[in-house]
Amino acid sequence: MKTFVFLLALSLASTSAWALFSCPAGTKEACLEEGDAVCPVNAKCVADDVICLDEGSCDSGKGFICASEYDAVLNDYENVVNQYNQLLTENVELREWRLQKKNCVINAQTLKEAIRCVR
Repeated sequence: MKTFVFLLALSLASTSAWALFSCPAGTKEACLEEGDAVCPVNAKCVADDVICLDEGSCDSGKGFICASEYDAVLNDYENVVNQYNQLLTENVELREWRLQKKNCVINAQTLKEAIRCVR
């Protein structure tokens, strides 16, 4: 008799648990396996290993970027920084060269010395 009462209580408990489960109107129930994710239609689902940035950081419509794209953008950025630094160095060198030429012409005593400064 105790076994019967226990089985009856167990079946009623499981039935009542199912009775509490409901889906909102217009939605469908789903069976998920461990590790599955559920994403609403109006949300963005991405993998756990995606590098997420602030909303609008790279693509204003999406708010996230794949790691491979991030690496490519980072490499491009580093190349542009290197080009800028190289141009900056060349600019400083040219300004120093121009200043030396200018000072040479200013300090020249004759026209021949001034011409020699700029050649």
